[in-house]
Amino acid sequence: MSKHKKDILNRSKELFERFGYQKTTLTDIAKSVGKVKTAIYYYFSGKEEIFAELVELESAEFFEKLTSLVEKEKTATAKLETYVKVRIELMQKLSKRYHFLKQEFFELLPIVEKHRKTEYVLEIDYVENILLEGMEKGEFKSNSPLFSATTLVNSLKGLEIQMFVTDQFIVKGMNIEDFRNFILYGVIQK
Repeated sequence: MSKHKKDILNRSKELFERFGYQKTTLTDIAKSVGKVKTAIYYYFSGKEEIFAELVELESAEFFEKLTSLVEKEKTATAKLETYVKVRIELMQKLSKRYHFLKQEFFELLPIVEKHRKTEYVLEIDYVENILLEGMEKGEFKSNSPLFSATTLVNSLKGLEIQMFVTDQFIVKGMNIEDFRNFILYGVIQK
């Protein structure tokens, strides 16, 4: 990626964080990098494309952080427990950092979902592989690891909306383990 393109992305991110997506114009972005608006079109077709690329970069970074922390664990059970805990913690950090999206969340959600698709599929595959590893070692039992992985990833993704829009569901400190245990082990003892 060229230096100019990186500068445009970094400045755009700063402007979006400060003023929100709607109030940030392409002219604002151009001025922030010392260019005229038409120069931005050399790199991007418009503000939506800039935002979409930021989403893709952030999503890839999120997935990389998540997997690097999970892979430190030795057993599939520990990996799955760490996956849930770390994913919640990373979502909370993103929610705080992208507070500017709260007002525009539902308008921007289609763009966000479209440009997070690659990591969404990778995440399901990643969790499925943890489940398969655990099944091979006798740690887990599942009739459909793909269904289980998809359900777990989608359940955690569902929390994002509440975190981004309302700030009502923030799992704090010790409650993360309780939440993780509930998600993974439920309430019924067999």
